[in-house]
Amino acid sequence: MKIFSIISNQLYKNQNVYQKNRISVQLNSNNLAPLKCDTVSFTASKASGEPLRKLAEYGIPDMYTGKLMLTWSRLSSMMENGVFALPLKKLVPILKKYENTMLETEHNIFKIFEKAEKKQPDVTIEDILKQQFQEHQKELLSKQQPIFERLIEKACDLPSDIHNEFMDLMRMTSKKIANDPVVTHFSENEFIYKLSQAAKQIKTKNNHKGAHDINFLIRETKRIFIPQAEEKKKFGRGFKSNKAKMEYQMQPNVLKQNIQNIQYLRKIFENSSIKNNTDIKKIFKSTSAKICGLPVVEPFKRKEFIYDLKNVLKFMKDKKLHAKLIVIAHELPTSKQDVSAFMVKHVNDSPSKIGFYLMKDSLVSIEHIDAKVKRLTKEELEEIEANKSANKNKKKKKIKNDVAGKNHRRNYGLSAIGINAGRSNEPFADFVRKHPETYKTCQMYIDRIIELYNTGKFEKVGLDREYIFEFAETVAKQSPKEKPIILDISKIKA
Repeated sequence: MKIFSIISNQLYKNQNVYQKNRISVQLNSNNLAPLKCDTVSFTASKASGEPLRKLAEYGIPDMYTGKLMLTWSRLSSMMENGVFALPLKKLVPILKKYENTMLETEHNIFKIFEKAEKKQPDVTIEDILKQQFQEHQKELLSKQQPIFERLIEKACDLPSDIHNEFMDLMRMTSKKIANDPVVTHFSENEFIYKLSQAAKQIKTKNNHKGAHDINFLIRETKRIFIPQAEEKKKFGRGFKSNKAKMEYQMQPNVLKQNIQNIQYLRKIFENSSIKNNTDIKKIFKSTSAKICGLPVVEPFKRKEFIYDLKNVLKFMKDKKLHAKLIVIAHELPTSKQDVSAFMVKHVNDSPSKIGFYLMKDSLVSIEHIDAKVKRLTKEELEEIEANKSANKNKKKKKIKNDVAGKNHRRNYGLSAIGINAGRSNEPFADFVRKHPETYKTCQMYIDRIIELYNTGKFEKVGLDREYIFEFAETVAKQSPKEKPIILDISKIKA
């Protein structure tokens, strides 16, 4: 029951906590020429949202926080010019200009850099993360450990076979936190996810050729590995544990196929314009080791842990216990909410990657006022319950909404990525009840929009004045019925 008591002892015995994964798997790539690339689009912009993105270049406050948002072009320029690799004495003054765009966690991290600059002006943000790693890892562990202990205690009620698999997951998690090498199975979906994360930075740099190449690499990876991942699912319940997956992937025919696949994809990468990308090199290195069943230093990742936990619990009959364990796991600190989690997560990353994730959540994004994935509001749920009671033998009343989740301009606002993601598919009315400041910040947002219209900026970006009326109407309709948001748009010029 005290499985996580070993972590603190292991943690500080590990002298080389920054050691890179030294495993190198040499694979023969003969006769594996890459396929001819075709031209693909690397933007997912909807035509109806593009004028708003262009308008954001003139400076628009987040509709929920009132903070001025960072534009993609600004971050792209910083990435292209190697700003994040500059010594603190040069970097801090640049970041200072964007301090008011940063969300709370990122702002606190910036303050760490600002404080360090006074004593160590010539070091980089990469150096600071490594210098402070042990301090933040200890702090993070103090927050993680009580949550893990609650999970272990609650898991005592699991059936014995599932409990054994759960404890295997916890032992592997212990090793990851202590930076000990682990042997873990190869996951097709994890490989695709890591490539997709690397692609975000490449696309931010406005590198069209690089974006084309990473898109093609991801497409080929999906073409090869998604059918293979689907094939795995046919093995059912007994195949979900790490041990069972390892036994399967080490079968000669499966191992041979995986090695051939990774050789082919590596060849595409090595013949592309992104062949010197260090993040993708690391991805291929660790993936090759996993395929061959070799131990790797695999850092603990909250999202990955929750995914593995769901896999272990997938076939549980006790749904209440299942839900309780997942709820507890979600209490683990994230790098978006916790400074120490950010510092630990990015300790081995390049300055460019650290800078990207420092600024990413402040970037402007299209917000669906009525969420794309529909979740019923409190009033709608109450209405359905009332209908059920009054008409037990009749069908449930359907709740209609003329802009429900649509990719339509009248359903668009602008919000920072971090806030947008945090709201997720929560109904707008419920979100406003929790965040009453939205009444004020939506007015700030529309005031700035009106100002840009009055000064002729709408015409430059291809947006017409109807958007102002559409936004005000949708916000009023989607906000709480007992106190709707009524925006003052009287300053708009005829």
